Amino acid sequence: MARFLGKLFPQESPLKLLYEHARLVEKAAEQILIALEKFLRNESVEDLAQLLDKLEDEADEIKIRIREVYSKLKFVYFDRVDLLLILHDQDAVIDAVDDLLKLLCIYRFDKPLPKELTDTLFELAERVQDAIKFMVESVHELLKLVESSFSQVVASEENALAQKVESDESGTDRLSLALAKKVFSLKNVLHPVDIMYLEKLARLLTRAADHAENVAEKVRMIAKS
Repeated sequence: MARFLGKLFPQESPLKLLYEHARLVEKAAEQILIALEKFLRNESVEDLAQLLDKLEDEADEIKIRIREVYSKLKFVYFDRVDLLLILHDQDAVIDAVDDLLKLLCIYRFDKPLPKELTDTLFELAERVQDAIKFMVESVHELLKLVESSFSQVVASEENALAQKVESDESGTDRLSLALAKKVFSLKNVLHPVDIMYLEKLARLLTRAADHAENVAEKVRMIAKS
Protein backbone atom coordinates (compact mmCIF):
# COMPACT_ATOMS: atom_id res chain seq x y z
CA MET A 1 0.00 0.00 0.00
CA ALA A 2 2.79 2.42 0.96
CA ARG A 3 4.52 1.67 -2.33
CA PHE A 4 1.30 2.38 -4.27
CA LEU A 5 0.75 5.68 -2.43
CA GLY A 6 4.35 6.60 -3.14
CA LYS A 7 3.64 6.32 -6.85
CA LEU A 8 0.60 8.58 -6.50
CA PHE A 9 2.22 11.08 -4.12
CA PRO A 10 6.02 11.02 -4.51
CA GLN A 11 8.22 12.63 -1.87
CA GLU A 12 9.75 14.84 -4.56
CA SER A 13 7.49 16.77 -6.93
CA PRO A 14 8.82 16.46 -10.49
CA LEU A 15 7.51 19.94 -11.27
CA LYS A 16 9.28 21.47 -8.28
CA LEU A 17 12.44 19.71 -9.40
CA LEU A 18 11.88 21.06 -12.92
CA TYR A 19 11.62 24.58 -11.49
CA GLU A 20 14.76 23.99 -9.44
CA HIS A 21 16.51 22.88 -12.64
CA ALA A 22 15.28 26.03 -14.43
CA ARG A 23 16.66 28.23 -11.64
CA LEU A 24 20.07 26.65 -12.08
CA VAL A 25 19.88 27.35 -15.81
CA GLU A 26 19.03 30.97 -15.01
CA LYS A 27 22.01 31.22 -12.65
CA ALA A 28 24.23 29.91 -15.45
CA ALA A 29 22.79 32.46 -17.89
CA GLU A 30 23.55 35.30 -15.47
CA GLN A 31 27.23 34.73 -16.25
CA ILE A 32 26.86 35.56 -19.96
CA LEU A 33 27.18 39.35 -19.76
CA ILE A 34 29.84 39.14 -17.06
CA ALA A 35 31.87 36.75 -19.22
CA LEU A 36 31.50 38.90 -22.36
CA GLU A 37 32.63 42.02 -20.49
CA LYS A 38 35.70 40.24 -19.11
CA PHE A 39 36.47 38.68 -22.49
CA LEU A 40 36.37 42.02 -24.33
CA ARG A 41 38.72 43.47 -21.69
CA ASN A 42 41.11 40.60 -22.49
CA GLU A 43 40.57 39.11 -19.02
CA SER A 44 40.36 35.38 -18.36
CA VAL A 45 36.90 33.82 -18.02
CA GLU A 46 38.24 30.47 -16.80
CA ASP A 47 36.71 31.04 -13.35
CA LEU A 48 33.26 31.54 -14.87
CA ALA A 49 33.68 28.49 -17.11
CA GLN A 50 34.50 26.43 -14.01
CA LEU A 51 31.40 27.81 -12.27
CA LEU A 52 29.35 26.75 -15.29
CA ASP A 53 30.74 23.22 -15.02
CA LYS A 54 29.58 23.04 -11.39
CA LEU A 55 26.14 24.40 -12.23
CA GLU A 56 25.82 21.95 -15.10
CA ASP A 57 26.75 19.06 -12.79
CA GLU A 58 24.06 20.16 -10.31
CA ALA A 59 21.53 20.46 -13.14
CA ASP A 60 22.42 16.95 -14.35
CA GLU A 61 21.78 15.55 -10.86
CA ILE A 62 18.34 17.16 -10.78
CA LYS A 63 17.64 15.88 -14.29
CA ILE A 64 18.33 12.32 -13.15
CA ARG A 65 16.06 12.76 -10.12
CA ILE A 66 13.24 14.11 -12.32
CA ARG A 67 13.45 11.14 -14.67
CA GLU A 68 13.52 8.67 -11.78
CA VAL A 69 10.52 10.23 -10.03
CA TYR A 70 8.49 10.70 -13.19
CA SER A 71 9.09 7.17 -14.43
CA LYS A 72 7.51 5.77 -11.25
CA LEU A 73 4.41 7.97 -11.15
CA LYS A 74 1.04 6.34 -11.82
CA PHE A 75 -0.85 9.61 -12.02
CA VAL A 76 0.33 12.70 -13.93
CA TYR A 77 -1.34 16.03 -14.69
CA PHE A 78 -0.26 15.99 -18.34
CA ASP A 79 1.64 13.83 -20.80
CA ARG A 80 5.02 12.67 -19.46
CA VAL A 81 6.57 13.45 -22.82
CA ASP A 82 5.73 17.14 -22.40
CA LEU A 83 7.65 17.43 -19.14
CA LEU A 84 10.63 15.54 -20.56
CA LEU A 85 10.64 17.79 -23.63
CA ILE A 86 10.68 20.85 -21.37
CA LEU A 87 13.53 19.31 -19.40
CA HIS A 88 15.41 18.61 -22.64
CA ASP A 89 15.09 22.24 -23.76
CA GLN A 90 16.16 23.58 -20.37
CA ASP A 91 19.16 21.27 -20.52
CA ALA A 92 19.96 22.53 -24.03
CA VAL A 93 19.99 26.11 -22.71
CA ILE A 94 22.64 25.42 -20.08
CA ASP A 95 24.62 23.39 -22.63
CA ALA A 96 24.66 26.37 -25.01
CA VAL A 97 25.76 28.73 -22.22
CA ASP A 98 28.48 26.31 -21.19
CA ASP A 99 29.70 26.05 -24.80
CA LEU A 100 29.67 29.84 -25.06
CA LEU A 101 31.88 30.33 -22.02
CA LYS A 102 34.29 27.64 -23.15
CA LEU A 103 34.50 29.38 -26.52
CA LEU A 104 35.37 32.63 -24.72
CA CYS A 105 38.28 30.80 -23.06
CA ILE A 106 40.06 29.81 -26.25
CA TYR A 107 40.37 32.98 -28.34
CA ARG A 108 41.45 36.61 -28.15
CA PHE A 109 40.98 39.43 -30.66
CA ASP A 110 44.22 41.07 -31.75
CA LYS A 111 42.62 44.51 -31.53
CA PRO A 112 39.45 45.93 -29.96
CA LEU A 113 36.21 45.42 -31.86
CA PRO A 114 34.31 48.44 -33.20
CA LYS A 115 31.92 49.84 -30.59
CA GLU A 116 28.91 49.43 -32.88
CA LEU A 117 29.65 45.69 -32.96
CA THR A 118 30.14 45.23 -29.21
CA ASP A 119 26.99 47.27 -28.47
CA THR A 120 24.90 44.93 -30.63
CA LEU A 121 26.59 41.87 -29.14
CA PHE A 122 25.78 43.03 -25.61
CA GLU A 123 22.21 43.87 -26.58
CA LEU A 124 21.77 40.38 -28.01
CA ALA A 125 23.21 38.84 -24.84
CA GLU A 126 20.76 40.87 -22.73
CA ARG A 127 17.86 39.63 -24.86
CA VAL A 128 19.03 36.06 -24.38
CA GLN A 129 19.15 36.52 -20.62
CA ASP A 130 15.62 37.97 -20.74
CA ALA A 131 14.39 34.94 -22.72
CA ILE A 132 15.85 32.62 -20.08
CA LYS A 133 14.30 34.68 -17.30
CA PHE A 134 10.90 34.35 -19.01
CA MET A 135 11.52 30.61 -19.34
CA VAL A 136 11.97 30.31 -15.57
CA GLU A 137 8.85 32.38 -14.96
CA SER A 138 6.91 30.10 -17.33
CA VAL A 139 7.98 26.97 -15.45
CA HIS A 140 7.02 28.65 -12.18
CA GLU A 141 3.62 29.49 -13.66
CA LEU A 142 3.23 25.85 -14.70
CA LEU A 143 3.93 24.77 -11.14
CA LYS A 144 1.35 27.27 -9.85
CA LEU A 145 -1.12 26.07 -12.49
CA VAL A 146 -0.88 22.45 -11.36
CA GLU A 147 -1.05 23.40 -7.67
CA SER A 148 -4.20 25.44 -8.41
CA SER A 149 -5.76 22.48 -10.29
CA PHE A 150 -5.51 24.36 -13.59
CA SER A 151 -7.19 27.56 -12.41
CA GLN A 152 -8.34 29.76 -15.30
CA VAL A 153 -6.82 32.82 -13.60
CA VAL A 154 -3.38 31.23 -13.44
CA ALA A 155 -3.79 29.90 -16.99
CA SER A 156 -4.51 33.45 -18.19
CA GLU A 157 -1.38 34.71 -16.45
CA GLU A 158 0.66 32.02 -18.16
CA ASN A 159 -0.83 32.92 -21.54
CA ALA A 160 0.10 36.59 -21.05
CA LEU A 161 3.65 35.59 -20.15
CA ALA A 162 3.91 33.36 -23.23
CA GLN A 163 2.84 36.27 -25.45
CA LYS A 164 5.58 38.37 -23.87
CA VAL A 165 8.07 35.61 -24.71
CA GLU A 166 6.93 35.55 -28.33
CA SER A 167 7.51 39.30 -28.56
CA ASP A 168 10.98 38.89 -27.07
CA GLU A 169 11.70 36.09 -29.56
CA SER A 170 11.22 38.45 -32.50
CA GLY A 171 13.59 40.91 -30.82
CA THR A 172 16.26 38.22 -30.43
CA ASP A 173 15.96 37.25 -34.10
CA ARG A 174 16.16 40.89 -35.15
CA LEU A 175 19.31 41.52 -33.10
CA SER A 176 20.95 38.32 -34.31
CA LEU A 177 20.39 39.44 -37.90
CA ALA A 178 21.61 42.96 -37.13
CA LEU A 179 24.79 41.56 -35.59
CA ALA A 180 25.44 39.35 -38.63
CA LYS A 181 24.97 42.32 -40.97
CA LYS A 182 27.39 44.47 -38.97
CA VAL A 183 30.00 41.71 -38.82
CA PHE A 184 29.95 41.16 -42.58
CA SER A 185 29.84 44.90 -43.30
CA LEU A 186 33.23 45.05 -41.57
CA LYS A 187 34.72 42.20 -43.57
CA ASN A 188 37.53 44.48 -44.79
CA VAL A 189 38.35 45.50 -41.21
CA LEU A 190 38.00 42.25 -39.28
CA HIS A 191 40.26 39.25 -39.60
CA PRO A 192 38.45 36.30 -41.27
CA VAL A 193 38.91 34.21 -38.11
CA ASP A 194 37.33 37.03 -36.07
CA ILE A 195 34.29 36.91 -38.36
CA MET A 196 33.96 33.14 -37.96
CA TYR A 197 34.37 33.45 -34.19
CA LEU A 198 31.72 36.17 -33.85
CA GLU A 199 29.34 34.13 -35.98
CA LYS A 200 29.85 31.18 -33.63
CA LEU A 201 29.20 33.36 -30.56
CA ALA A 202 25.98 34.67 -32.10
CA ARG A 203 24.82 31.14 -32.95
CA LEU A 204 25.35 29.94 -29.37
CA LEU A 205 23.50 32.94 -27.95
CA THR A 206 20.53 32.48 -30.27
CA ARG A 207 20.52 28.71 -29.63
CA ALA A 208 20.16 29.35 -25.89
CA ALA A 209 17.31 31.80 -26.54
CA ASP A 210 15.56 29.43 -28.96
CA HIS A 211 15.49 26.58 -26.45
CA ALA A 212 14.31 28.92 -23.67
CA GLU A 213 11.49 30.12 -25.92
CA ASN A 214 10.60 26.48 -26.71
CA VAL A 215 10.04 25.88 -22.99
CA ALA A 216 7.69 28.85 -22.69
CA GLU A 217 5.75 27.70 -25.77
CA LYS A 218 5.38 24.14 -24.47
CA VAL A 219 4.15 25.44 -21.13
CA ARG A 220 1.62 27.61 -22.95
CA MET A 221 0.30 24.60 -24.88
CA ILE A 222 -0.08 22.65 -21.64
CA ALA A 223 -1.94 25.56 -20.02
CA LYS A 224 -4.32 25.75 -22.98
CA SER A 225 -5.03 22.00 -23.13
